[in-house]
Amino acid sequence: MQENDIKRPSPEELLEIAKQQEASEQKKGKLTIYLGYAPGVGKTYTMLSDAHLRKKEGIDVVVGYAETHGRVETEKLLEGLEVIEPLIVDYKGLKLKEVNFEKIIQRKPQLVIIDELAHTNPPNFKNVKRYQDVEEILNAGIDVYTALNVQHIESLNDLVYQITNIAIKETVPDKFIEQASEIKLVDLTPEELLKRLHEGKVYVRDMAQAAIGKYFRSGNLLALRQIALRIVADSVDGKMRSYMKQHAIAGPWAVKEKVLVGIFASPYAEQLVRATYRFATEIDAQWIAVHVETQKNQYFTDQEKAWLNKAFDLVRSLGGQIVWIKGDDITTEIVNYAKSQNVTKIVIGKPRKFSMFSPTIPEKLITQTEFIDVYLIAPKDKKSQEFLKKKKYGIKNIKDYLYSTINIGAVTLLSLILKNHLNHSSLMSIFLAALVLNALIFEIPAVIVSIVISVLVFDFFFIPPQYTFYISNFNYLISFLVYVVVIVFISVLATKLKTKVNLLKESQLRELSLYELSNNLVMASTKEQVLSILINHIKKLFNVEAAIFIADENNKLKVGAKTKDFEINSETLGIANWSFINKKNAGFGTDTISNATALYIPMITTNGVFGVIAINLKQLNKPVTIDQTVAIDAIAHLGAIALERLKLMRCS
Repeated sequence: MQENDIKRPSPEELLEIAKQQEASEQKKGKLTIYLGYAPGVGKTYTMLSDAHLRKKEGIDVVVGYAETHGRVETEKLLEGLEVIEPLIVDYKGLKLKEVNFEKIIQRKPQLVIIDELAHTNPPNFKNVKRYQDVEEILNAGIDVYTALNVQHIESLNDLVYQITNIAIKETVPDKFIEQASEIKLVDLTPEELLKRLHEGKVYVRDMAQAAIGKYFRSGNLLALRQIALRIVADSVDGKMRSYMKQHAIAGPWAVKEKVLVGIFASPYAEQLVRATYRFATEIDAQWIAVHVETQKNQYFTDQEKAWLNKAFDLVRSLGGQIVWIKGDDITTEIVNYAKSQNVTKIVIGKPRKFSMFSPTIPEKLITQTEFIDVYLIAPKDKKSQEFLKKKKYGIKNIKDYLYSTINIGAVTLLSLILKNHLNHSSLMSIFLAALVLNALIFEIPAVIVSIVISVLVFDFFFIPPQYTFYISNFNYLISFLVYVVVIVFISVLATKLKTKVNLLKESQLRELSLYELSNNLVMASTKEQVLSILINHIKKLFNVEAAIFIADENNKLKVGAKTKDFEINSETLGIANWSFINKKNAGFGTDTISNATALYIPMITTNGVFGVIAINLKQLNKPVTIDQTVAIDAIAHLGAIALERLKLMRCS
């Protein structure tokens, strides 16, 4: 089949889609989002009005949280509706009202109203964000009406900042918004909204007075309104395509595009991820975030590591695929991966300037990627631009500079002893041998420093006129230049070779480890053997305490295996159950019960959840790398496949 041929779903694919939708509808509640383009358009009022209509239809409706901002007409709409009393939390002397989602789940109405979806919960709450509370309510089979403004959508964060010049900190991941069964646009003309603002009917507690003036400009409101209209249109379009697939309606069904974005350690990384997500969503494409780890990664500052980790956390929340590659040439690795995975488009940051003598990564990509479109995205704020202009590098590996200098000092002493017995060429060969040794052992900056020192020392002690830095014979200058070029060339080649060898060793160790695990799991014939293999592999790989919780016949979790010192208590069981039910990571390093010492990873296949792995990553006493995260996800996935295989064998 040609790439541009029509591709319709097979009957098997259509059946699977229908089954998945039916199962999803049975298990989860339906999410309805009331979307506005700015505060004050009437989202809460419309949502409560619809709640009264649902109640008249005989639906059991409760209000979990409604922010009326003291508006009389909105507060009147609460009359006649059951209100679940909110939690009252003391925070910095303030009494905060928060959603009591556990009480809502216990009450189990058919529909609950929860306002301000993007809200951040106080510290020490089970969930960091309110949308996570809503997700638990949906997982309990309860329908939810909620309200949101476009500026709180994660992928639009940079675009809204570009329009309004106001940074919005509270956001909701697009993957969560995509779960919505319906997105209702609550619309109002900019003129009417500005009138409401001047009348004091718009509540903008999160904005300073100066910011209000910037945000509520007619041009800004028109742009934000256009974004809101587009989101609703895209939602309707997506539902239409889903309906057509389920009912085998003629397409055409185009072959999907695949977008790759190159991620680097910079403040611009998150902007690049958001831009790629928006682009991929617009063309209905699969998207992959790729980072190429080179020797430079070991010199990253804590800030650079934080930028990189935040970018990949954002990739996860937006539903992208993460790929971490080790190599010595970023462009080559990206190109090779793109070709091997049939990538059709590459997104990368736009460089500040192009150079004729030193091609940038985007330039190399453009020339090396035939039949692949390359898109350059420019940074949207000054902070990113300044970082791209100039990055300061400090002196790293002081020992390299010290030892390479000592090496030159030793040959200088030896040459002074042999000065009266050897000619200049022989003495220069001794220095050359020392520099070659430096080039093979130490890094390029230290080698260059040792070259400069050796030239100055040799000139001072051995080239007439002695004990001066004057060179009377032009031949000596040529000799110096030649051996400087030779040594630098050797140093560059040696550094590349060492980098390749180290990266090859790391890649082989990782691949051998996963191969050993998968091979052992394939040979396992009982559930106990699978659990033993998994727990031993985790202990060997991370040297931390761990436990594996397995679902029994009644879908209840029990401890299947654990290391000696992993503590099992009500808290660990509670977090494991949450991860199992919600099919999401929880605990250490996540937004759910982040103060836990262990990370909880559900063991998921396409046919369900088989258990949860808990790994006490806090014992590492350092941030978890993306590489380690990928390894943990791989272990959980391989374990789930092994348990699924045993289950199928028992059923056959």
